[in-house]
Amino acid sequence: ASWSSKVMGPVSLFLLGLLQGLTEFLPVSSSGHLVLAERLLDLHPSLAVNIGLHAGSLVAILHFYRRELAGLLFAIVPGPSRDPGKTREDRELIMHLILATLATAPLALWLRAPIEGLFAEPAAGRFLGLTFSLTALLLILAELHRPRGGTAPERALTWRGALLIGLVQGVAVFPGVSRSGATIAAALLLGLGAEKSARFSFLLAVPVIGGAALLELPALVGGMNVGHLLLGMTAAAVSGLAALVLLVGLIRRRRFVWFSAYLAPLALACLIFNP
Repeated sequence: ASWSSKVMGPVSLFLLGLLQGLTEFLPVSSSGHLVLAERLLDLHPSLAVNIGLHAGSLVAILHFYRRELAGLLFAIVPGPSRDPGKTREDRELIMHLILATLATAPLALWLRAPIEGLFAEPAAGRFLGLTFSLTALLLILAELHRPRGGTAPERALTWRGALLIGLVQGVAVFPGVSRSGATIAAALLLGLGAEKSARFSFLLAVPVIGGAALLELPALVGGMNVGHLLLGMTAAAVSGLAALVLLVGLIRRRRFVWFSAYLAPLALACLIFNP
């Protein structure tokens, strides 16, 4: 079943947008929290609505990383005053983002149908408990792997590492597996520094979320109150930007693992009560 913004109203879409924006970038799984909210409140939003809210959070990425994105654009067509070293670095980043996206797309598409069937089952709440637990475990492993004192040199991202992060992002289509948490954890486990891990993770979200939004564009504008949806998207953008600023600061201060303390009891509650 699907619902329209006319049925839910602007307040509900605004609140869902806030939830989407906050949980998209904090490593707690936006899709898992949306599924949890839908089950607890007996909502049945369409895929198009969920992707519309994701598109709102994409605006936060475009703003937060606007300088990096401009640099990538200039790397494609460099000007005469462009630093050759910086151009090479940005072109390498572009290639890594392309490789990771190519690894994500087929895996995510292959998993889409089984996931939809799985979360239509009565025991879907308990499966959320398992996926929330997996995210918490990834955060803990990433923190245990990080060197203490900042003495170990940061490793450069390789094409194999980019493919691995892309595959991890593909697995994160499971509600409860945080896309940001899983990809940042994978980058940290590969030896990348905190800020580079976060930057790669969030830049990698641009083609994924943007592509999905384009595919669902006809459904987004057809049969819905566009004004209500835009309100939800705006809420997702504003709360997403706040979450981005918070998360990057926490990663720098080695507080990334703190979110596992939230996910662990949430996972346990899902396993016990099957919401």
